[in-house]
Amino acid sequence: MNNVQTAIAAIHGMSNDELSQVIDAIKMRRSFIARDTARSLTKGDTVEFTGRRGTIRGTVEKVNTKNVKVREANSFTVWNVPASILRQVA
Repeated sequence: MNNVQTAIAAIHGMSNDELSQVIDAIKMRRSFIARDTARSLTKGDTVEFTGRRGTIRGTVEKVNTKNVKVREANSFTVWNVPASILRQVA
């Protein structure tokens, strides 16, 4: 069994209080990942993300704590994107 399957099996046997602890741990981990990604980006970096309109590619305009403002390539649209869903493009 891999880690995900083990975690899912453990979740099925948890009480409400234990589930709350797991949810808090997941939220903290997501927050850490978002901040770590935001710290690795600088203005002018080329990034992409997958949204409702498909894959969007653009350049970083501003880096905030958890979100990043991305100007879409060949457009005037600026997206306020959670840093955790961005992928840096070489």
